[in-house]
Amino acid sequence: SSPQRLRVATRAAVLRVAMAAAIAGDHLHTPEEFALVGQLRARFAPEFEARQAAGTDFPCLFGDVALLRVLRGNGNDFEQAAAWFSRCLDKAKECDLDRVVKEMTQKLDEAQTMVPSDSMLPHHEDIKRYVRAVFSAPRQSPSGELINYISFARFDMWAMVTDMEWKYWVEYMYGATVMRMIECDRQSRAQGRLVRVVTIIDVAGCSFGMFNCPRWHQAHSRDLGSFQERVAAEIFGPVVVLNSPWVIQRLAAAFMRFVPERFREKVRLVSGDGTDDAAFVRDAGGEDQLRHLLSVRDSIFDEDTVGGVEVGSTGRWLQKVIPRRQAFQYSVDVLPGQTIEWEFEVLPGGGDALAGESNLVFSADAFWTADGNEMPRAVDVASRLTRPNQESLARGKYISARAGRMRGRCKATRPGILFLKWSNSHSIMRSKAFNFVVSVAEVAPQEPQLHKLEIAAGRTWLSCCMAR
Repeated sequence: SSPQRLRVATRAAVLRVAMAAAIAGDHLHTPEEFALVGQLRARFAPEFEARQAAGTDFPCLFGDVALLRVLRGNGNDFEQAAAWFSRCLDKAKECDLDRVVKEMTQKLDEAQTMVPSDSMLPHHEDIKRYVRAVFSAPRQSPSGELINYISFARFDMWAMVTDMEWKYWVEYMYGATVMRMIECDRQSRAQGRLVRVVTIIDVAGCSFGMFNCPRWHQAHSRDLGSFQERVAAEIFGPVVVLNSPWVIQRLAAAFMRFVPERFREKVRLVSGDGTDDAAFVRDAGGEDQLRHLLSVRDSIFDEDTVGGVEVGSTGRWLQKVIPRRQAFQYSVDVLPGQTIEWEFEVLPGGGDALAGESNLVFSADAFWTADGNEMPRAVDVASRLTRPNQESLARGKYISARAGRMRGRCKATRPGILFLKWSNSHSIMRSKAFNFVVSVAEVAPQEPQLHKLEIAAGRTWLSCCMAR
């Protein structure tokens, strides 16, 4: 419809303005700025001399490009920049930043690469249970900016403060910030411009309950609240939040009126995943890269065990706890001829005796990327993403713990994405847990189908059955 096309075009224009505004002023030193850098070195001469003698005058903190970031971050106001740099030195001593810089520099040098990975960061094996990210995507933006993708689908603050040593999170954030400073410094000198990072935050699958943990916020404010703002200057470019609910967008719009324009221009909230905006797709490194980044969200199932149940890729059992008023959706790409099978069971809850038997609403939908069995073209997929095109295969049905294991099967005759959804949105008090497994086979097993659903009148696009 015309209003929908207008909204898409408007959102695309807003994102383009945000990206352009956030990377403005990416040239290296002007003659005036070179002079100011010299004045900074003179003001803190004893510190620079001592560090040069000790071999701790790290380029990411004390090089000419790093000092340019200090100036730009303070509007080229020398006294303001000097005050910030003084606070930076204090924070560096407080946090033993020299040690962190040495460790992260060694990690990057040993890997012999210009592109850091999340596995290089401290306690990555513990943190990846809660934060799935691509620290730096393989391809940069057209202007040379770094691309960072973070999925918050498992960012459960309550679990982080109870199931993990808090110092792991602090040391992880120290390492991530310093690694970014090192990378931006090296890329700036290689590209001959002031390189920043574009941060893409995906909040799909998040719930308010995950973030509403006072203990986490108190500890974070105490240990990390001022860390980044005191040690990292002008390394962060635009921040794009994908799949943000409309409620968040409304609240953010009201809040952002009180934020300085310089920072307000860097943050944009997007209701979808950004794939309907060609300019954003290009700035994110292209369609293939953006699709890869978005797929990271599904990799939350890569651990060996969760809650005592073996989990992993398709074909292995997974376990999920759905907070009250929330839903969980699992997606799998399908090709013509493939058969997708699933099995799940709702688990009894501790409060069933008082609040009634645990149940979830299960449904299945498909998004077709082509009309026939031919492989879709990128332009066709982009066109379909701009309008609702999901087909209901199994309408929502309440499934209780008493029902036991439920099984379903679908055979696809055209390419697309199958979405399996378990909803707990009807529950105002309780979380619900369930186990499930999804597998993909080229040929359907020879078993009787109890129910057969014919999709699209006159043509069988997909057969679907559900049985106990």
